[in-house]
Amino acid sequence: MSTSALSPRLDTLLNTFVGALQGTLSVLLILLAGYFTARRGHLDHPTVRRLSKLCTTLFLPCLIVEQTGPQLTAARLRAVWIVPLWGLASTLLAHAVGWAGRRALPPGRLPHWTVAASGRPNSNALPLLLLQSLEGAGVLDALARPGEAPRAALGRAKSLVLLNAIVQQTFTFQVTPGIMARDGRQAQDDEEEEEEEEEESRDALRPGPGRLTAVVQDQERVGLLDDHDCDSYDSEQRRAGAGYRHALDDIVDRPDVHWPERLRPLERPLKKVWSSTSPPLIGAVVALIIGIIPPLNRQILSKDGAFYTSVTQAVANLGELFVVLQTFTVGAELAIVPSTKPGALATAWVLLVRFLVMPAVALLFVFLTAGRGFYVDDRLVWFLLVLIPAGPSAMLLVSVAELVDASQGAVAGYLTIAYMVSPLMAVVCALGLEVVSIAARRVPGV
Repeated sequence: MSTSALSPRLDTLLNTFVGALQGTLSVLLILLAGYFTARRGHLDHPTVRRLSKLCTTLFLPCLIVEQTGPQLTAARLRAVWIVPLWGLASTLLAHAVGWAGRRALPPGRLPHWTVAASGRPNSNALPLLLLQSLEGAGVLDALARPGEAPRAALGRAKSLVLLNAIVQQTFTFQVTPGIMARDGRQAQDDEEEEEEEEEESRDALRPGPGRLTAVVQDQERVGLLDDHDCDSYDSEQRRAGAGYRHALDDIVDRPDVHWPERLRPLERPLKKVWSSTSPPLIGAVVALIIGIIPPLNRQILSKDGAFYTSVTQAVANLGELFVVLQTFTVGAELAIVPSTKPGALATAWVLLVRFLVMPAVALLFVFLTAGRGFYVDDRLVWFLLVLIPAGPSAMLLVSVAELVDASQGAVAGYLTIAYMVSPLMAVVCALGLEVVSIAARRVPGV
């Protein structure tokens, strides 16, 4: 191959590497801004928690509605079905790798949070910022369809990333808390065992039948008898008094809210379904309804629609707050949550899975399947299939650890290290573009 033919490819790879590096550095700078803001005392823990919840319950659903609504038509869903399916399959595979590592090593070397950290990639903030940087570096020109503007390719890429984010968020809310809570239960069991051992040691020293103990004497009284029974009686009296303390308080007037008799059989299944939903999933349902119903699609998503300049623009403005504010909030949370050493082995294992194993799996998957008629022939989709499973773990793991009250310090410490090495994603993006170029030779005109 001639030098003139190699030069454009090398320039594209270099631009991809530089663009991805700029994107990851942008994430780091936003994280550091939130970190130092919290360190200076401008944000406290309750405020950070409320901001984080606001990002998940309001700004992310708005972003999903605004970005994915135009893409969630029946024809387009048939074309891009591989994106959410591969997102779910790769997440399950990464969790399986995490479980395998935990089983292969001696018990206790890898805590349960490493399974969640291995399996759950950052599916929204980091990919979106990376795509923005790649668009600025001109890399999306090599991934866009023939005649497609880079800005249009960026919008299409964002909608596909968010389509995967819906799957990831739903999976996280359903599975991850149960995995990470096992560390909390294990720590609680260890504390109970320690308390039992202390109690047994106290019982061994406590006066009782057949035991010879020294007489305890002070200026007030002589301890000839076992004081344990008296202490137990006094503590019971105090507990009884505490139980009746609020007996004469005002009775709170609570309305008797219940389902109508005809709808009573639906109460339990509907409550179970509602408990399984999440705000991003609700945003996806709203976006799907708007996308597949032509009148709503025209009135809300079309620039000539009646609601475009008011409702749609308001939703878009709220959605644009998500990426930066979510990253900023996580940086502040990493500063507030007391981080502990996650352990060299645990950190090395999760980083190995996230930055080596899963990128290698994604590159191999695209290399073997892209351009062979299994799914859509689209360079941008192929590139996103490489990007989706790779990179640092989700920032949401800090909130999940706090929710289940387990391994908060270790997770915060690991995420700090993971995002410090996130510029490695530049290598993944450059390799992904090369694999996409190889696969594109199989399909003329792609």
